[in-house]
Amino acid sequence: MSRVCATLQRLRRDDRGVVGPAVAVLAISLLAAAGVSMDLGLYYMDSRELRSATEAAALSAALNPAQAQQRATDYLVKNGYPVSVLKSTQVGYYCANVDARYPAGARFVAAANLADCPGSTVQNAVRLTTGKSSRRFITGILGEASPIPELAATASAARIDEAGIAVTSGHLTVTNTLLNSVNNLLGALIGIKLRLSTAEIEALMGGNVDAGKFFDALASRTGQSGTYDQLTRGTYGIGDIASAASTAAGDAATAAALRSFATATGNGYQVPLAGMFGLGVWKNMPVGGADGQPSLRAGLNAYQLITYAAQAGPGVVDASDLVNLLVPTSPGSSVRVVAVANNPSARARFAFGPAGETGAGTSMIRLQLDVSPAGVATLPMIVDVAAASATVTGIDCANQVEQNTQTRVTMTANSGLVNIYLGRLNKADGMSKLTPTLTKNDFDFTPLVDLRPVLWINAKAVVKPAVGESARTAVFGPGGAGTIGSPQAPGRPVIVGNTSQVGNTLGTLGSFLGGRNGGLQVCAILTGCVIDTSDSALLGSVGNVVNALGGVLNNSADPLLDNVLAALGVELGHASVWINGSRCGVPVLI
Repeated sequence: MSRVCATLQRLRRDDRGVVGPAVAVLAISLLAAAGVSMDLGLYYMDSRELRSATEAAALSAALNPAQAQQRATDYLVKNGYPVSVLKSTQVGYYCANVDARYPAGARFVAAANLADCPGSTVQNAVRLTTGKSSRRFITGILGEASPIPELAATASAARIDEAGIAVTSGHLTVTNTLLNSVNNLLGALIGIKLRLSTAEIEALMGGNVDAGKFFDALASRTGQSGTYDQLTRGTYGIGDIASAASTAAGDAATAAALRSFATATGNGYQVPLAGMFGLGVWKNMPVGGADGQPSLRAGLNAYQLITYAAQAGPGVVDASDLVNLLVPTSPGSSVRVVAVANNPSARARFAFGPAGETGAGTSMIRLQLDVSPAGVATLPMIVDVAAASATVTGIDCANQVEQNTQTRVTMTANSGLVNIYLGRLNKADGMSKLTPTLTKNDFDFTPLVDLRPVLWINAKAVVKPAVGESARTAVFGPGGAGTIGSPQAPGRPVIVGNTSQVGNTLGTLGSFLGGRNGGLQVCAILTGCVIDTSDSALLGSVGNVVNALGGVLNNSADPLLDNVLAALGVELGHASVWINGSRCGVPVLI
């Protein structure tokens, strides 16, 4: 009995062979865990592959959104996916105008939601959604209870064809009169004595600055980061602006002229850049990426960049500058610029981006002048040149590839009308930076004929000629009216509108002296001053005097006024539209 008990005790203490049953019991659980892990690994691998394939299919579809469904399907099938993997295809818009209401990167707007992307007119974007079952082994036996989800991917891409546009004065031959106007006017606005040479002004007018490189250089000089949009909302010294432009200039002479300007001006004059640039697809790109996709190689005319910067700042011309702005014309005649003011345009001065949402414009310019023709009393005048504007309405990229030599850009533009006011301005804020509307009540009478004490004739008038073209459409590129520029070369502009001359306009002043647009005083020693706008004979005789005066003004006021406006980057009665760059975009994910 004792032997039996001992054997039982020995067997009770012996645990050999226990692992086998334990492994047998746990084998099912271990195999299930390994199978789930493998299925999860396959899911993540398949998910990455499907996402990559979906993105590539979206890029292919964006090359031709009109055939998006077929192009996406063809790409996926060629890469081993079934037709059923493509769940949906949407064609819509690349939205460059996304604001804070949208999450970062939300650039695709479906066609049905166009109101969410104001300004977009071209369906140039696609969004694909794909889905399929992941490869499954162990979890496949669980059917719908499987913890592994279905594969799904979404990708949006757009083909962004871009153009750069500007509305400026044409490049001019630098005469001595223009040289004086540039130095005196820009110097007066900035508050310095500017002394650019003829060669320097010619280099600025004839040279371009690479827009993207300018932005990057300005950010580097001023320690700015963030996006291009944030950069161009800042305020910078005009010296830094000119120095940054010099590093991005297309040729050595332009770069040297910009450095000379920067040295002369310094950074005491601060310029807010907000509103000067329409950035389009650059808007949310980080600074420093001008050479990356989808960057546009566009040029900014160096002189226009500096001129617009001077006007964008707080500068005004005041009485202390009058002697510097007294420019002789014909012998015995002179024109004195009393003040300059402007109304900023609702459009950017330089803009870059897709067709339908890219436009540029000039500011409305107001000049207060004292014109002194030979042998005639000084005539105070106000000259308004209304804002001109232009919009890129089409970009035709030959064969849907990067072929800038064959690209054609279509624009529509409006030139600015010209208003002239005769009389001494009595409105206190008439020449403020945001120029108000003027009427004849804002002017006092000025003498046209002064034969005191026998006879003198006083007048005031508002002349609003219909100068300019309401709209014009033109093509830049092969066979077009203009050529497309670059950072190195400005290209050939298209002129919109007809040339207006102040003298010719004032030559018709007699017809404006009566009625609601003018006023007339005929004064004599016996009768005093009598206002009479109903006596046709009297108006006719005064009109003859005014018409003769118009011929004098034509020879004295017009040449100077053309130079003054050219110094401010504006033309009288018409506009020059420049397409300063184009890019036929490769598709990009958005």
